[in-house]
Amino acid sequence: MINRIFIILFLAFSSLYFSTVFPKNRVEHVSKTYCCPKLMEAFSLIRDMPQVNDLLSKILEDGPLYIRSNHHFTKKFEGYWSGDDRTIYVTKIHSKAVQINTILFELHNAINDSELEHFDCLAYHGKINRADYIRAVEYWEYKNAKATAAILNEGIEAAIFPEECYWYLSDDFEEHFHYQQSAGHSAYIGKMYDSVVGM
Repeated sequence: MINRIFIILFLAFSSLYFSTVFPKNRVEHVSKTYCCPKLMEAFSLIRDMPQVNDLLSKILEDGPLYIRSNHHFTKKFEGYWSGDDRTIYVTKIHSKAVQINTILFELHNAINDSELEHFDCLAYHGKINRADYIRAVEYWEYKNAKATAAILNEGIEAAIFPEECYWYLSDDFEEHFHYQQSAGHSAYIGKMYDSVVGM
């Protein structure tokens, strides 16, 4: 993906500080989870949801997880998952609600990373065209967003998350896809495709 090259360069020239997330009895592989201090409060709230701890346990089976603040790569989107360095990057530090939504969504992207790698593999070998790749990745993110919204709504009802965390998503993928195209998100995925096929 297009971010992967930039991430390597960024990490080579940056010095970042992280604090280990260590609430006891929450995740079996807790020593493998790291979160930057700016996002620790939001991440702690997220971990109050039992199903999130199930997500984390599965993610950590493949290695450590990092949650970092990064304003350097993209200011258009709130965050992204980088499978190369197993890091959730939050690019906009706005309200606590935005942080919660972003981290939770990217946790779903992380756990389903193998599907995205499959699309990249198809693109690399010329087995999927640009339009179909964009649609497939958008649908992949749509499924992850729907799963995220379900947890957010449950957390709001349980008074764990602020009401500002409410995330409306259309039940119609075609409507959602049209919005993503209008917002420029699909164009960004197109650049990912171009990066993969250009390797």
